[in-house]
Amino acid sequence: MIMRAKQTGKVVVFELEGHLEFETTVKFKETCVDMLKNQPDTRLIFNLQSLKFVGSSGINHFMTTMKQILSLSPAPKMIHVSTEFDKVFNAYRTAKYPFRVYQTLEDALKAFDLPEAKPTKSKKQRTNA
Repeated sequence: MIMRAKQTGKVVVFELEGHLEFETTVKFKETCVDMLKNQPDTRLIFNLQSLKFVGSSGINHFMTTMKQILSLSPAPKMIHVSTEFDKVFNAYRTAKYPFRVYQTLEDALKAFDLPEAKPTKSKKQRTNA
């Protein structure tokens, strides 16, 4: 997995590309956790448009990482999520881990300024702001 980050003010957009592998997911986790510990008010957006779904071997560690990021970050957002990743986020989504998925970067940015809605029990949680 290749990870690129672009920061504008308090917002950091991570573009993730390639295949999920344990080693690169560990680096991704370290980068995000270090950033959030040093700048706890950072707002994160993950662009998954170029990330390839590889099945359970790579996804388990990625989801563990995403859960940890959710516990440290003020409501991170995901954009350009493939059908496969959307299914995985739906499977892991709970009140404690409310994965927020948006169609576009603009929608995700706007959502930071809106009050957080409580997650529903709906299977499909894709947000169209």
